Amino acid sequence: MDRILSIELNLEEGSLLLTALAECPFKTVFELIGKLNHQAHLHFTEISDHTLRRPFEFTEQELALSMKALGRLPYEHVHQLLNSLNRQQALQLQTEDNHTPGHSRKKHADH
Repeated sequence: MDRILSIELNLEEGSLLLTALAECPFKTVFELIGKLNHQAHLHFTEISDHTLRRPFEFTEQELALSMKALGRLPYEHVHQLLNSLNRQQALQLQTEDNHTPGHSRKKHADH
């Protein structure tokens, strides 16, 4: 099962991500685009400061797809967002790995 990651984006970054995903084959991204639009609607409709970062939930697979889509756009437009996504992903996975060794052993022992 894919882990869920909470990635903070502001409205501009979210829009750039949706632009990148829109360039991908529809069948591979339509669910993710809908999910991100729904989260953006919840986070930004009542906030006047759209530079605030809000948490968006991604599975690891969805984040990988998003980063791949961003990688197809011109570097000067996406490098800051890609760096931020990589940093947030690494931090969360590192934090999770530091907290789960005993938990994962127990989980395997229960099966």
